[in-house]
This record gives sequence, C-alpha cells and structure tokens, in this order.
Amino acid sequence: SMMMAIIVAAHETTTFASTNALKMLLEHPRVWREVCEDPSLLSPAMEECLRHNGSIGSWRRRTTEAVTLDGVEIPAGARLLLVVHSANHDPEVFGDPDRFDIRRDNSASHLTFGFGAHQCLGKNLGRMEMQIMIGELARRLPHMNLPPQPLEYVPNLSFRGPQHLRVQWDPTKNPERQPGFSQREPLPPARLGAPLARDLGRPVNVVWAREVGEGLLHLRLESANGDLLPSWDPGSHIDIECGSHELSRQYSLCSDPNDREGWEVTILREPESRGGSEWLHQNVRAGTQLRVRGPRNHFALEPTEAPLLFIAGGIGVTPILTLAESARRQEHPYELHYCARRAEAMAFREELAEAHGDRLRTYVSSRGERMDFDRLLAEQPDDVQIYACGPIRMIEGITQAMRQRGLPEDALHTEIFSAAGGVHDAADNHPFEVELTVSGLKLTVPAESSLLTVLRANNVDVPSDCEEGLCGACEVPVVEGEVEHRDIVLRPVERKQNQRMMSCCSRAAGEKLKIGL
Repeated sequence: SMMMAIIVAAHETTTFASTNALKMLLEHPRVWREVCEDPSLLSPAMEECLRHNGSIGSWRRRTTEAVTLDGVEIPAGARLLLVVHSANHDPEVFGDPDRFDIRRDNSASHLTFGFGAHQCLGKNLGRMEMQIMIGELARRLPHMNLPPQPLEYVPNLSFRGPQHLRVQWDPTKNPERQPGFSQREPLPPARLGAPLARDLGRPVNVVWAREVGEGLLHLRLESANGDLLPSWDPGSHIDIECGSHELSRQYSLCSDPNDREGWEVTILREPESRGGSEWLHQNVRAGTQLRVRGPRNHFALEPTEAPLLFIAGGIGVTPILTLAESARRQEHPYELHYCARRAEAMAFREELAEAHGDRLRTYVSSRGERMDFDRLLAEQPDDVQIYACGPIRMIEGITQAMRQRGLPEDALHTEIFSAAGGVHDAADNHPFEVELTVSGLKLTVPAESSLLTVLRANNVDVPSDCEEGLCGACEVPVVEGEVEHRDIVLRPVERKQNQRMMSCCSRAAGEKLKIGL
C-alpha cells in the first residue's frame, strides 16, 4: 500500500503541478519571457506556481483532540477537509495573495507539500522534476504560447489539474534554427528547498534621484517591466542590492502605500558606511537599474485604541513618516517628535509640518534643542504606545525613561537598521542540540555553524535573506529552551516571551533547544 501511494503521488501530483505551472507562466507572457532569459528564476517561479495554483486542492484529516478555531468547536475524531488552496491564499501570510509574483519572498511557506511530520517525502524530487521540465521548455521553446481552449479539470477533491493542456509554437522559430545559433549553457542545478534570496531580486528603474537634505538621497523606483509593484503597509522596508547579490541593505519605504506604480526611499550617506549607502550615493542616478527584494514589515502599527507617540531620530523618520500619516488619516490620537543634529539633515521637515501641524515637534541639537525623554513620557497617558526609529542610543534613552515612568516594555515598538546589536565573537559560541518537535529530527549545531546552516544541510526549508539578524526572514518558532538572541528584529518583550528566534544568528543559551519545525 505504501509503494502504491508513493508511485501514485510521485506521478499525479508532479504531473498536475507541472501542468498548472506551465499554464500559469504562459498566461503571464512577461513572466514567461523573464524565466526564459534568466534560469535562476526557475526555483522562485516554481514555488510561486505551487503556492498560487498547486496540484493539491484539499486533503483529508481527522482531529486527534478537541479544538476551537475562530469560535467553531471541532470535536476529537472529526473528519476534516482542509482546503489547501485557501491556505495558500491566506492574506495574513501572503501579501496581495491573488497576485502571481515569482519574486515573492515567502512563497515557499505554501502548504502544497503539507507541513511537519506529514509533509511530502518527495517534495524536493517534485521540485527538481518541475524545474528541469519547465527549464528545458523555456530553453528550447521560448516562443511557446497558450492558445484559447476549454479546460476540463479532473473530478477529484484532492488533486487539481487540467486533463489536457494544449500549447503551440512555430518550429521555424526554435533557437537552434536561427542564424548564428550557439549551444546554450545547460540549466543550472535544480534548487532543492526554499529559493535563495539572491534569486528573488526584482529589477527596478530609478525614475529620479534627488538630494533632500545634507547627505540624504531620495529615490523613486518603478518596475523595470512596467508592472505594478507589490502592495505594502506603513512601516515596511525593502532590501536594495548594492552592486552585487552579496551586499544588500534595508531601507524603509516612505511614499504613499496606495501608489503601486512606484516606491520611494531615502538613503543617508553614512560616514562609516559598510559599503551600502556609499555605493548608492556614488553610483545611483536617474535611469540606473537596481535589484530590490521585499517588501517586508517588522514595524507595523498594531491595532489599538490607545494614543500613539511617534519618535524619530535622523534618518529614522522614514518609517515613522508612513506610520504617522496612517494615524492621521484614521484620525487616531497621536504625537510626532523628530530630532536631528542639524536642521540641514532633517528630511521631509516641511512636508511633515504641513501634514501634522501642532502634533509635530522638532528638535535640532546643534541649536541646543534636545528631546527630554523623561519629560516627554511624563506627559503621556499610561496606555500610550510608542513607535521609535533612530540610533541605538536614542532607543536606549527611551527605554530608560519608560522604566522611570513605569510603562510596560511591550509599549515600545522599534526599528533599527544596524548590525551593531547582532555582532558577537564566534569564539563565544558553544555547540548545542536542537530537536524539531514536528518532524522528530534531532541535530547538533557546532560552535562554528549557525542553526540556519545546519537546518538547510538536513533538508529543512527555512528562507533567509540578510543572514545578519536584520531582516527577520529566517524566523523559526521556539517550543522549549532559552534562546541567546543576537538579532535586532525582536523587541525586548518578544525576547522574554522566548517563542521565536532568528536562525541565522541566534543560538541556544544552554545545551538544547526545541523548535516547532
């Protein structure tokens, strides 16, 4: 029975998944053309096809114990039909879920292969077969197209795919028949597991680049292929590749979230740049093409009736700008406090004054105007929620003032784009054991390796991006054990909760961890 199940699964699901993927790509000719021109897009394209229109529509399960979900009581032993397609279009997991976007950075979070101990044993074989088949078609028949046709789907609750898919092409246009044809390079090795972050770069054109203050470069970016850009919420950031796949930096979006035609970011020229801001200031002009990843959001406004206090230091105004504008539009009570060393280094000062009026207060330290955190917080109600972005010293000052005022730690929400908080000497590392509670796998993480490296080496899919503890892409759930947090994504209260960690940099404080994978 197991052999029959494996043979059927390996044939039908991969056949339907490949057919659905080819259909999706040919229905989006611009995307198909990109995949034909750049084989590195095969892995992310297949993951997005599996998410958007995978081969498993639903699956049957039986509950082992009683549970209540969204107010619905489900008794033990209940028979369930889990609609996988709905889960793969969950707006709480996938932004703009009905959009087909092969550069989506969390597409591998789909449930087409299942999850945990019951995930598909052949998931990586299926990935490999899909990448090879679609890749060869893209390489040999890039002019293939999808003619109009009626589609008849298999009458099955679990498997989803058309019984036939007709495609067409003109053999005279085959690449090998063209003058001057030279044999193309073979396909790159199939990517097993989640796509690499470097393959998710979205090409964008710089429409304009303007100086908006001392050492401040403001860019407007639009899609290089003319498509609308992904939607985003206030507080989101993108990663911009600075001359190579290996060097990327995070910059907050500071334009209107409703503007899908372009994104805007402001970049401070750091005097002690690690290469990112310096490269952008020196090389980016109107017409420059860049590669970006995201957007992602670790600084979103949380639902609350409490008044909001926004505090921005220097370039930290960029995410605060969008958060404060959201509060203004919703007529939510708020204050905005903005400090900088010099007035010339304050971006958007006039725009902020016009939009926020007397709810804005600015401080210029060169003029002797300093923000007194103790006094500021003393004027706030007990239930105030604070959103702060700026230098680490500013965040530390706010934290100390909150303790003096007796405000709870979870009232502070911060955003810091600096690796300083996550720098640790590797000599301090010690090996530890990690147990994956869902799959039952037990692994050893050596002192010289990260948890992320060990998980990937053992075929466990965990996405990642910066791998410096800055972006939060490699987050994994913690079930048991104390974590030595080395990231700058989690807030202090979230670290104390000990429910998640960044696998690229954080480690076990003791000898063992249990994580929910």
